[in-house]
Amino acid sequence: MATQVDSGRRLPSESVCMLFTDIEGSTKLVDAYGDAYPQLLSRHNELLRDAIHAYGGEEVNAVGDQVFALFPASSQGLQAAIDAQYAIDKEKWVEGCKLRVRMGLHAGRVQRHEAAVMGIEVHRAARISSVAHGGQIVISHVVRDDIRKSSLRPGVEIRDLGFHRLKDLRYPEALFDLVVPGLSSEFAPISSISANRTNLSFEQTRFYGRGEESRQIKDAILQKRHRLLTLTGAGGSGKTSLALVVGRDLVDSFARGVFLVQLGHVNSPDLIASAICQTLGIQELAGISAVESIRNTIGDGEVLLILDTFEHVIAGTPTVTQLLNSCPNLSILVTSREALNLRAETEIVVGPLPVPKEAAAFEEIAGSPSVQLFVKLAQRERPDFELTAKRAAEIARICQRLDGLPLALELAASHVGVLEPSELAQRLASKLQDLRHKSRDVDPRHRTLRATIEWSDNLLTEEQRRAFRELSVFVGGFGVAEAEYIANEKYEEVLDHIESLLAKSLIVRSTELGRPRFYLLDTIREYANEGLRRSDDHFACQERHARYYADLAAAAAPNVLRYNQRDYVEKLFQETGNIRAALQWLAEQPSARESARLLRSLKWFWISRGQFSEAKRWMESALLQVRRLDEPESLAAVLDTAGWVSYMSGDAESAQEFSVESHQLFLQLGSQAGIASSGIIAGIAKTIAGETEDGPKLIFDSLERFKTLGDSYGTVVALIAIGEGARAEGEEATAEQHYEEALRLLEGLGDTYWPGHLLQNLAHFRLHQGDWKAAAKFASEALAISERYDYPMVVNLAIAAMSGVLLAKGEATSSARLIGAVDARLGRFGAQFEPTDNADFQRIVSMARATLGDKRFSAAAARGATASWEDILKVARSYQ
Repeated sequence: MATQVDSGRRLPSESVCMLFTDIEGSTKLVDAYGDAYPQLLSRHNELLRDAIHAYGGEEVNAVGDQVFALFPASSQGLQAAIDAQYAIDKEKWVEGCKLRVRMGLHAGRVQRHEAAVMGIEVHRAARISSVAHGGQIVISHVVRDDIRKSSLRPGVEIRDLGFHRLKDLRYPEALFDLVVPGLSSEFAPISSISANRTNLSFEQTRFYGRGEESRQIKDAILQKRHRLLTLTGAGGSGKTSLALVVGRDLVDSFARGVFLVQLGHVNSPDLIASAICQTLGIQELAGISAVESIRNTIGDGEVLLILDTFEHVIAGTPTVTQLLNSCPNLSILVTSREALNLRAETEIVVGPLPVPKEAAAFEEIAGSPSVQLFVKLAQRERPDFELTAKRAAEIARICQRLDGLPLALELAASHVGVLEPSELAQRLASKLQDLRHKSRDVDPRHRTLRATIEWSDNLLTEEQRRAFRELSVFVGGFGVAEAEYIANEKYEEVLDHIESLLAKSLIVRSTELGRPRFYLLDTIREYANEGLRRSDDHFACQERHARYYADLAAAAAPNVLRYNQRDYVEKLFQETGNIRAALQWLAEQPSARESARLLRSLKWFWISRGQFSEAKRWMESALLQVRRLDEPESLAAVLDTAGWVSYMSGDAESAQEFSVESHQLFLQLGSQAGIASSGIIAGIAKTIAGETEDGPKLIFDSLERFKTLGDSYGTVVALIAIGEGARAEGEEATAEQHYEEALRLLEGLGDTYWPGHLLQNLAHFRLHQGDWKAAAKFASEALAISERYDYPMVVNLAIAAMSGVLLAKGEATSSARLIGAVDARLGRFGAQFEPTDNADFQRIVSMARATLGDKRFSAAAARGATASWEDILKVARSYQ
């Protein structure tokens, strides 16, 4: 059966409002109402369809009890949802049933491909619907903003549900629901992953022959007898699948969540902690390492980490030990081809699936897990495929010859569309025997899998084989557009190759960020990449790969701090493996120009998302490369980037060293942009070091150069630097003048990173002037933007400023509660405010303590320290 590939090619987009609905508790309804359920479902679909069509909606699809529809405008989608809920509520359902339907609305741009509607916004809309309760209509902030411009139905209110992290989406979403007269409005808190976090997929898959191992692993983890378990075994034995089944079963047992950390695309042990931070959505803060960030975030929380394919970074075992020692309730489940050899480790060997004995009876063959898996996989190619008495012996032979290895069985089963089991068994018998003789010194199971992959490879056409090898250049997946660029072939030809390789199970497909994505499983990628390295195409393929991701980062760079940052930032995170591979390859080339370009493009992405460990790892690599070469432009550029990353991560000493050297090189080269950029950090670092004459002079010089160049962003950063200097000297009027000018420019640039910092500064200035209402306005604006774009340190700063607002209002006890919450959160982060920010915060602390007295202040602060962060945010948001 041919596999159809959804191309994922860039398609024309349109702006729509999306409505997703499904019935709450549908499985229980099927069990309770049996034969009556189809009638119930049909009437449900009819009511929804009437409401959708009444407001000009388009029903995209209805699968089971789920409905997906599009509307030209948010107001139409909203009215349709309200009418549908009224109709469902008033309907007299069969046998007294009470049907409750959850609904979610989101607006954004989507792409169409034939009958399919695709894109990240579709994915976001589906996730918003999934957290609602039956009878509830949950809407995104985009829909809320849209309908503010139109009139709501009389009596309908919009209720703020706060920010929530949704599955597979990195950014917190501001969610709201509707209070509609005549409909229920009392619902439990919505179930987002902030309450029960996991990144595991919950697709229902049959698992064969691993029941005992699964129970053994779950019991060991739950009884806390073993906090580090390592599943070892040959490639293709099913270690990852077993770990995922265990992880899914244990999600409810870990209050802080279960997370899969994929290490297959991590090419350095130094990046293990960074990969965990990215998976958990942890932003590293200035002066805090990735391991410390994880420790501070997890603390004594109950978390299970699944570290997959650890053999790639086996030298990184000290990181595992550090995390286990730092986090007393952390459990780690590792998959690896070799043990970690740590004292705390318990190894569980994952062998192949049991196979039938020679000349086994039909009943024994039918009960064999390897046979059951083969038959299930064969049915993907031929839905009518069945295990019959005639086929049983041949299928048993296939399983025996493939040693019961799940991946080898999958590769073989992919051919039953054209070969009967008897033909397949015969061809495998001769071919595997020949291939096994070629590598007698290799572990027999590994030999079997390699031989099976090679057998599948030999069945490819020359064009398919070339595509198979070229696709192995990708690390962490790819889309059709990326494959088209690397293959340097026509789009239709590349699509044909992908479909053929999918059909042979040499690549696998998933859907990520609302678009199709493809992978080569680890063992298969290793085999294909060996072939690529032996070919004449190797260098050209790697070069195209590096160029593609350097161009991708360069295109994203101007957008990673803007209002439209989400798509760009999500894409860069998705392509982390490929970007790392490009950086690694570029670092080994005889020129550092492309390395410097890629690093410069990633600078603000790394800084704004707190990826400091990642950034420093590649800075070190690039500096080693560029210092060997006679390329002063590249050296100056890498040093400038290293200076910015060092300063923003809290290492002012290194920042001065890098930026001063960069500044000198740019002066020699006559690069005005380079002089201005390096001058900012050199000036700030010198000022901090006490060089109060040379430091400010460099910053003012950079400001003039940026203005001459027409570089608005550089001008903004220089203005902020000057303002911070004036603030530190107590010259608030001068500081505010520069902040206001910077904010005007930032608004035109659409920047989201700096305004929160500046607005909370202005809030403190207003507090100093006795104007708490203006201070509240600035602080609430800082909080709103920092929550929406996920800048956790600015959230803390905004709450700190809001504690001053409450104190100025005469609500000293509430102020102390916020103070206690901020102190506790900073302690968990292992961080502290910058000196000027901390001085303002401590001023508020002293005044609150003086107002309440030590005893009352300490009691209120203690209550704030133990309050839920969401409750603290609700207090602060009440001023928005």
